Amino acid sequence: MTQSLPGTDLLSKLKDWDCAENNTRQITAFLDSKIAESEQHREKLWDRQFTSPEAYEQSVEKNRERLRFIIGVRDRRKPFDSPDYVGTLTAPALLAETSTHKYYAIRWAVFETLNGEGILVEPKNGNVKNTSICIPNVGITPEQMVGIEGCPDCLSAFNPAADRRVIIPALVDRSTFQPRLTFREYIYRAAFQNGRHIIGYEVQEILSLVDWLKKENSVKITVEGIGDGGLLAMYAAAVDTRIDTAIVGGYFSNRNRTCEEPIDRNIFGLLAQFGDAEIATLIAPRTLQIVDIAIPEYIIERSETVNYGQLGSAPGRIVNPDVNTVKQEVERAKRLVKPLNISENWISFREHESEHEQKTQKFIFVSEKRPNPTERMLRIVEGMNRHTQDLLACAEFVRRDFWKPLDDIQDAKSPEFDEKIAWYRDYFAKEQIGQFDDALLPPKPRTAKKEETDKYTVYEVELDVFSNLTVYGFLLIPKGMKDGEKRGVVVCQHGLEGRPQSSGFVRTLCERGYITFAPQGIFTGGDKFRFNQRQLNSLGKTLFSIMVPQHHQLTNWLGTLPFVDKEKIAFYGISYGGKTAMRVPPLVKGYCMSICSADFNTWNVKNASTLYPFSYMWLPEYEIFEFDLANTFDYSEMARLIAPRPFMVERGYRDNVGWNEFVAFEYAKVFAFYAFRLEIPDRTEIHWFGGGHQINGEKTFPFLDKFLR
Repeated sequence: MTQSLPGTDLLSKLKDWDCAENNTRQITAFLDSKIAESEQHREKLWDRQFTSPEAYEQSVEKNRERLRFIIGVRDRRKPFDSPDYVGTLTAPALLAETSTHKYYAIRWAVFETLNGEGILVEPKNGNVKNTSICIPNVGITPEQMVGIEGCPDCLSAFNPAADRRVIIPALVDRSTFQPRLTFREYIYRAAFQNGRHIIGYEVQEILSLVDWLKKENSVKITVEGIGDGGLLAMYAAAVDTRIDTAIVGGYFSNRNRTCEEPIDRNIFGLLAQFGDAEIATLIAPRTLQIVDIAIPEYIIERSETVNYGQLGSAPGRIVNPDVNTVKQEVERAKRLVKPLNISENWISFREHESEHEQKTQKFIFVSEKRPNPTERMLRIVEGMNRHTQDLLACAEFVRRDFWKPLDDIQDAKSPEFDEKIAWYRDYFAKEQIGQFDDALLPPKPRTAKKEETDKYTVYEVELDVFSNLTVYGFLLIPKGMKDGEKRGVVVCQHGLEGRPQSSGFVRTLCERGYITFAPQGIFTGGDKFRFNQRQLNSLGKTLFSIMVPQHHQLTNWLGTLPFVDKEKIAFYGISYGGKTAMRVPPLVKGYCMSICSADFNTWNVKNASTLYPFSYMWLPEYEIFEFDLANTFDYSEMARLIAPRPFMVERGYRDNVGWNEFVAFEYAKVFAFYAFRLEIPDRTEIHWFGGGHQINGEKTFPFLDKFLR
């Protein structure tokens, strides 16, 4: 009969039970419930004042600022006198004209490296009373939107009033950059790591136009858009009160399934504070019109055969918003600001007036040559990428400023120093990793003997963490322990797509006399766990938001075992487990030390650089990017959070996860902190060995012996 560990219940499983699949099912269900609950929790983050429109505007400013932050509207725009005409001797800027308007190709400054481009539609009579910034759906060019070029998917003919100026910006589309990576995801990946976003960049293009129009004393500014253009119109109006009216077609809805949309719409922490109704309330009491327009549905598929080293865009789909859901979200927005006592017509919903779509215009074309939309988009993409790479190059200095309050403290053994480092741990937990407020459940341990050799006994273990969420793994207990003897534990974390039984070093360390534990990591199942990351990101959380409480529970329980020395529980992880070694031990006090194998790097360069071949920009792990991390923490700063506990790096000279020079640069800062700030140089080491992406153990095992024996 199967035996359980004394003091635990017997763990029973179905015949075909798989620990990784069970993990994914649990986490998906847990996060589905958290997303469903997010709407009712948002109000805690708002403090709307309804005594007057002015008081209301002031009371929601902190929420507006939060929206600017998470979509990456953070950089000072470059002022300009007016947009430039874009033309050559053979292709003039004036593209066409009608009886009332002239159509020009234009560009305008956004940042030093980035220009917006598009079409300006200018009234011939020079009498401009209103200006509209019309934003097309992604995949529709400005020429198609105004009718200069044919477009089967364009949704309405363009017919501006005689006194209306219109500007149509060009957007980055979802065609593929390199094999299987879309242009929008290419910009999204690096920007996300730097606390920016392709959505924010395109909003900045719109706001640059608003800057110019306001300087020109334009009477009224309207932003209107369809699909992705509707998203941009609504966000631009939400973050900038100078916009008078926003018209949103084919986008406004309940956003709880944003995790299923293309990843270039992945906004960190969106649902924690905002649904579309909440964003709409940032536009109130200005005008927001929601229009029911059908947009082309869009699917990005990802092959199940994408291998490591091959690019692959994140899967996602865009579907038409359900009309009833749209109406419900509109009504919810009205309820949120009802005490403000303004007309409910500040937000309205209307069916698309298809009978007006038949109006057409007669163009006189000045030249047969028109802007090349592909070349124009590539210029915009390059401008965005250069801006992001400039941010990445400066991130080292931004992080130094972020850490200056700690570095200004001269005495690293003072209570003030401890208090400051605790502040950084708290920031790391809440803002970078993401922290659930749920209290840990009693662990209710279930175990079952799985294997016995002449050197150790293996038990399967499962512990409760949160409601319907557990931690599972293998506990290895060496033979020959004396009655009353307590030994140290090494928690051994496998890498990407691993299983507890695949962690060979867990057995090797047990044979050396340690109690070992191999937890099932949550980074298995291909796109299944990456979908969990998308769910988590929408809540302002990450995969480690799940893993930290799992390891809190695990170390708490291990410390209760009569043969465990609870002061000597170490963490040792390889590859994705090495990522875990940098993020979990800083926040889990139960770990007395940490070893990072086959992962330590200049992490932000590793993630976001478009210059180096080892970058995750060229790999299929689209879940790996961490919002705004470049401005706050790299691996040397994470190691500070582990200190003064021992910390070690194991680095294979031939490991292609990075270049040795970059690893050495980042580790030098770790050693300097331990040796010269804390004066404990014996508590940190790096071991370089001649192999690759693997556990070596030559120096890490003695390092464990030094602190656990």
